[in-house]
Amino acid sequence: GKGTKTQDGNKVLFSYDGTDVTLKEAWLYAKMLGAQYEKTYSSYYGSDFWSMSMGKDDDGKDQTFEEYVKKQVISQMKQNIILNKKADKYDCKLTHEEKQQCSDSALSYYQDKAGKKAMKECGATREDVEKIYRDSTLASKVQEKIESKEKVTVTEDEARKSTIYRVVFATTKTDKEGKTTQMSAKEKKAVKAKAEAALKEIQSGKTIKKVAKEQNYSNTDESYAAGESEEGEAFEGVMKGMKDGDIADKVLECNNGYVIAKLVAYTDKEETASNKKSLKEQKQSEAFQKKYDNWTKKLEKKWDYNKDVDQKLWAQLSLKSADSTSTEKAEETTAAT
Repeated sequence: GKGTKTQDGNKVLFSYDGTDVTLKEAWLYAKMLGAQYEKTYSSYYGSDFWSMSMGKDDDGKDQTFEEYVKKQVISQMKQNIILNKKADKYDCKLTHEEKQQCSDSALSYYQDKAGKKAMKECGATREDVEKIYRDSTLASKVQEKIESKEKVTVTEDEARKSTIYRVVFATTKTDKEGKTTQMSAKEKKAVKAKAEAALKEIQSGKTIKKVAKEQNYSNTDESYAAGESEEGEAFEGVMKGMKDGDIADKVLECNNGYVIAKLVAYTDKEETASNKKSLKEQKQSEAFQKKYDNWTKKLEKKWDYNKDVDQKLWAQLSLKSADSTSTEKAEETTAAT
């Protein structure tokens, strides 16, 4: 049946840059990735999440989540091929320990009930599984080496994250059907008066934390980079003009209601350092992608997923039968790349 067994595991599913990929290789890779999605999404969206719409594909056609993931599998395997070929250029090779880890992981996958089941479906051997681990591990190693060599800069203004403490007096309401609507002008006026009264109490000595507790408002802390505050850019401008520890001298009208706010730190050192690291990694990843796209520009110009992937072979695979109990080792492999 579809997705449960194939007699064509050794047939070539697609070729990329002179390298053949068999159906069984892609089958295993997809089952490993599918197991991750089963584990992550089935509890939220139910067992039929593979049929969820993922909008349009590159050709403008409707696609399901399953179709989207199957295309991602092919893209990732293509990338592994290119990066493995670049390994020597970047002086990357698997260490003895890494090779042993790949061997151990393949054995664990073989011994796992779900892993053994997937292997039987496509006629794969432990050597096939180990090859997937080795290719994925080396590809990741090459990518990390490339990204680490990319010289990118993150300015203080880019990285800066400010931290505030706020109490929001909402100007929306929810009806019996759960629909959120804006309050009337009269209702908003009453909310603003309530917020202004609370601010006067704070100015007279009551703490903003006590006001938050009285209002049963728990979403008090927010750290944001420029342009990311939930309260909007005008709010950010007011905070920028204050000193650390100050409370705004008036009630601010923001995106989600009337706000009393305290600037905890315009430049939160811990949050800023973390954001700087994330932004650097993001820029390095973008630089890698640009380099990779340049390498594969000619290949991709001729590439057509629908024509270059044997669709009759690929149609045999159904991720709906992916088993969420697949080994953690399998999850680590696909997650790493």
